[in-house]
Amino acid sequence: MAAVDSRGEVLDVQALPLPYFLLRVRVAAMEPAEPGQFVMVAGANRPEPYLRRAFSVYDQEAAADGSLVISLLGKVIGRGTEALAACLPGERIPVLGPLGTGFHSVAARSPGYDGSGSGRAALVAGGIGSAGLGLLAQALARAGRSFDFFYGGRSAEDLVEAETFRRLSERTGGRLVKTTEDGSAGKRGLITAPLEAGLRASAGYTTVCTCGPHGLMAAVAGIAAASGVAGEAATETPMGCGYGACLGCAVTLKNGGYALCCRQGPVFRLDEVAW
Repeated sequence: MAAVDSRGEVLDVQALPLPYFLLRVRVAAMEPAEPGQFVMVAGANRPEPYLRRAFSVYDQEAAADGSLVISLLGKVIGRGTEALAACLPGERIPVLGPLGTGFHSVAARSPGYDGSGSGRAALVAGGIGSAGLGLLAQALARAGRSFDFFYGGRSAEDLVEAETFRRLSERTGGRLVKTTEDGSAGKRGLITAPLEAGLRASAGYTTVCTCGPHGLMAAVAGIAAASGVAGEAATETPMGCGYGACLGCAVTLKNGGYALCCRQGPVFRLDEVAW
């Protein structure tokens, strides 16, 4: 699947509980992304910041005119994301994608995964990490593969798409599990606690997929390994270009080598990363 660099038309920007936002962009030439793939985007007609920002493709749909409408779930944390949140309908913004390697477990093309598509999946998101699991949850729901969605954050405001993931998981016979550090939604605590309890209880999970802060993904990797369950993580290493030219997004591997998050990732097996 070849990436295309084009100008996308901003359709709308939905203000979620601040600082979160949902940006929808129509891209004429882009092919649909696989779960876990991303795009490099920037705000419209702004000289700064110079570099684009990497965003997971959270949702996508084909438009009537044959173009692709992608949705990007973001959080304002600096000048780049602030510029994107300030986009206006009709503005044209640069979009490069789809980029990277997505989740292998859905396509059943990675050794060590259950190619029959049987068994339950556990999807684990920390805050805005839910953006990296949007297409994956949809793909599992379409395939009728049961999954539970573990959604954690500091407070209820960080679980911005909880209703979407509740609906998708329940379509497959699964459930949404929420935790917050302040107890404002779900149980008080870290999302790794109910995940570990579920794996220890032999809940039938055959795959664990995660996206979120590095510490969360490292903890999920340890829990999955202790339970003998394979899995993958959509890593979020900062990127300068998105296609391997700048070499700035290296991920340290357990074998002592390195891999580029933008080329070999952003999705890696949990057991291959030196967390």
